[in-house]
Amino acid sequence: MAVFGKPKSVTCTCYELGHTWTPSCLYASADVALVVLKQALKIYGTLYTVAGILKRRDLKYFKEKLLKEISQSVLFLTTNGTLFISFFCIWRKLLGRFYYSSTGFIAAASASLTAILLERKSRRGLLAIYMANVATETAYRMVLSRGWIKPIKHGEVLLFSIASAIYLYFFRKGHLPEQTKGALSFLVGKDELPITEKGEGPNHKNHGNKFLSQLTQTQTFQRINKSLQSTPRHRLCQHRHGCIHYTVKSFVKMFGLGFLVQGGVKILGALPRIHKTPGSLWHALRHQDNFRLGAFLGCFSAIFKIVNCLLRWLRNKDSEIHGLLAGFLSGWSMLWYKSSTIALYTAYKLAEVLYFKGISKGFLPYVRCADIIIYSISTAFVFHVAVFEPHNLRPAYWNFLLKVTGNRFGVMNRKLLEPLYPDASKIAPNFWPDYDKRYTSLTPESILQRS
Repeated sequence: MAVFGKPKSVTCTCYELGHTWTPSCLYASADVALVVLKQALKIYGTLYTVAGILKRRDLKYFKEKLLKEISQSVLFLTTNGTLFISFFCIWRKLLGRFYYSSTGFIAAASASLTAILLERKSRRGLLAIYMANVATETAYRMVLSRGWIKPIKHGEVLLFSIASAIYLYFFRKGHLPEQTKGALSFLVGKDELPITEKGEGPNHKNHGNKFLSQLTQTQTFQRINKSLQSTPRHRLCQHRHGCIHYTVKSFVKMFGLGFLVQGGVKILGALPRIHKTPGSLWHALRHQDNFRLGAFLGCFSAIFKIVNCLLRWLRNKDSEIHGLLAGFLSGWSMLWYKSSTIALYTAYKLAEVLYFKGISKGFLPYVRCADIIIYSISTAFVFHVAVFEPHNLRPAYWNFLLKVTGNRFGVMNRKLLEPLYPDASKIAPNFWPDYDKRYTSLTPESILQRS
């Protein structure tokens, strides 16, 4: 991190430090633009097409809106990547040298602010939360690497449990935005919502049995299912059958979903290798992550339901406070599938919900363009770290930056940044660019003489 005081700087050229694959600033920007454009088309083309299919969009959407949405997001990502290298050079030319702040943060902030204005307003909030998530995790990794704090055991699980407790308390009260309520209803079912939210009384028809219908076709499953359905149900419970059936059904459904989703991702990743290693498909299908995600989702849903049922039996009354305790306990199911990304995203979405609740009650002011500000600052911080200390980035995000820029982020000569940050070249300590000697005489032996 920067130390306040007299600013440090390095006097190398853009070519020597940044775009080491070409001495031309203009060609470097054009080259990055082309690479990012190709990757952005793949990313958003696949993402929006699959999302449209899963959301069962009509033919009109695919004809009239899909291409427009893809193009706008591709323009956003391409602009962000291209302008970063452009402003990297521009700020160096304006200031005459590279300073700690201008080398990464200011260049990235200038690029990110311009890019996010090109993206659809409906996506800006999601991008802001995602990048704030990445920035927070990056800052945590930075302070850990400096030894300023000690890691908290299961810290991400604790954070997720606290966020889940608050979320599910509001869920039980019916005080959540429709999109969030819909996501939680899918995860834990609608039976714990207030009756007025469901529009149905106790024992309403449950449409969530579709997933299990095929399993219950055999006689064995029919006998087990009937036995579970006949278990006791508290008079205040809104689910149709017994409490044990209610819990077991939820676990099986969400475990199966988690297994299939993670398994599908693993299988897609294995497809390019099938012709060389046919066994990779079977390995992908039985990968332990498939079981872990299934166990996480299954336990989360089942624990939330069983705790609510138990509290109704023990207290002989129902209350939204039950959702607070049930949410906290169900959050610990993340021990099966620990993810700081999921924990931070959940926490940031909760902060967003609470912020808008505060606005609606007049407790908090409405900040215009908050999503633009958060995205620009968060992205600038993450890109700054990507320049000076990429070893402290989330590995998946660093790999994303390398992929989307065609490894351009990886060929910076970070040895030149060591006067500003001693561990700058830690991620690749032996790397030295293959310079064109017509444009620089820089060698590993000469860098100590440059300031």
